[in-house]
Amino acid sequence: MLIFVINNLAQKKKFETLQKSLDNKIKIMVPQKKKFETLQKSLDNKIKIMDKLIKSSENKALILNKQLEAFIYYLYSFKNDSSIYQLLKPKSVVGKKKIRIGSKEDGGYILLDDFENIRITYSFGIDNEISFDKDLADKNIDIFMYDHTIEKLPFYNKKFHWKKIGLTEKKNYSNNMKTFKELLQENGHTNEKNMILKIDIDGGEWNIFSDIDNEILLQFKYIVVEFHFNDLCISQYQKVFKKLNKNHQIFHLHCNNYDSIIKFDGYYICKALEISYIIKENNSFIKFNDFFPVTNLDYKNCKKKMDINFFLNIYQFDNIISN
Repeated sequence: MLIFVINNLAQKKKFETLQKSLDNKIKIMVPQKKKFETLQKSLDNKIKIMDKLIKSSENKALILNKQLEAFIYYLYSFKNDSSIYQLLKPKSVVGKKKIRIGSKEDGGYILLDDFENIRITYSFGIDNEISFDKDLADKNIDIFMYDHTIEKLPFYNKKFHWKKIGLTEKKNYSNNMKTFKELLQENGHTNEKNMILKIDIDGGEWNIFSDIDNEILLQFKYIVVEFHFNDLCISQYQKVFKKLNKNHQIFHLHCNNYDSIIKFDGYYICKALEISYIIKENNSFIKFNDFFPVTNLDYKNCKKKMDINFFLNIYQFDNIISN
């Protein structure tokens, strides 16, 4: 009888040890299981985001091309001084107020209320929208306008000087394409300073700015451009923005919502971005404190679509990113 009791006690201790070991393993496994489930859920959500992006895209091939690669690059490469994000960071201009020139729809751009000694504007890409040019003409500024895709301007103004000529980055022997340098020489503006430059040529701007001499850019106090992010390599984006940043500073950005807008992982990405630059010389700058779109300055290019700024939810966290 005593032997039986001893055996039972030994079995009980063995069982209790086994039970304790099992309990410990369960304690370890439960959080591991939760961690795995959280990881699985996160992975599932990311897959859903990508699936949604692919399904909602007008062109599924867009997901694979260099454009999306570039967008993701400038959204997430915050620490890299050469990332598109860093190259497009705006600053506020000390003592100068922003104003809108042109239409409250597509065709208007943001400049500063400072037109001292400005008498000439070069405007490339006209179509039928010339409200920007008209507002500057009303300030007694001569507008040299070029567009080889139209037959005439929508209306006459004595300050308009239009030619059916397109802008090219290299010498072209056709009658309707000329380089920036050729046009400046023709108009006698090779030594002119404090001019305004506006370019909206549907993707051709990348080659123009890649090729243009810095000396020509220095002739312009303001440069306003609608950049179209076509299927180009990241290095060309970087080259162009680095060149523009050398002597000019971005002070305003706006997404043109007429073009496609992609939503990726909580961020809005627009394919057409309106950028306003001012020459750095004789100007002072402070940290950017605006929020885009700016009320009473920015308006929807297309009223039927939402107006967004894909920088808004990035620049708000700029201090966190830089730490």
